[in-house]
Amino acid sequence: MRFPIRTSRRSRLERNKRQFARKKVDYYKYVKDFYLEDGLAYISCNVKDYYDIIDSRSVEGYEWLDESFAWFIESNAFYIPIEYPIVLEICGKKFTEQQQDTIIETIGDYYELKLGDKQMDLNNNTYRILAVVLFSIIAIIVAMFIRGSRGESIISEISLIMVWFFVWALPDLALFERRDLQEEKTYAAQLASIIVKFKEEFVDEPVNEEEKEEIYEILEQKEHES
Repeated sequence: MRFPIRTSRRSRLERNKRQFARKKVDYYKYVKDFYLEDGLAYISCNVKDYYDIIDSRSVEGYEWLDESFAWFIESNAFYIPIEYPIVLEICGKKFTEQQQDTIIETIGDYYELKLGDKQMDLNNNTYRILAVVLFSIIAIIVAMFIRGSRGESIISEISLIMVWFFVWALPDLALFERRDLQEEKTYAAQLASIIVKFKEEFVDEPVNEEEKEEIYEILEQKEHES
């Protein structure tokens, strides 16, 4: 009696496997319903205290973003298409005007620094590409000179091996790595341009025209500053 039971269980598992393999979702629909509205992307969060946002170890004037709060922002932003400006709605707590200014400035500074990191990575990539090109040219010249004056030699063979090494390394640096770095920089720029709004209570309803215009004005100001 055990053999049919095992066979039935195995066939059921195989059927489940085929069903899972065929399963699809409308990814963009989920993203649109969850985040997007009228050309803007919204991330809404609830906080209970000022130090849910600002790291409690920060000193006044040198505030730093709380690690878990930054993780929340970035985990949500991961699903937002890169062309959409992000509006961060902080709900659940009434902050003083000074606290609001500090929160906005801290979030901006945090992601501006992240953007700066990506700019440095891109600059380093550029220097490495130039170095590879330069060493490739030197290796080619050395190989041609040695072959022309002495014919085949170990040094010329080593130079040719170096040329091939640089030839293989260049596409990886100039195409694949640089493309990834450009994408990371664009993502960091999207976060660095984040707009922060405060609400004492979250309300799931369309943004009114007045607030929308205010958001667009802030976006334009950020574009002029960058």
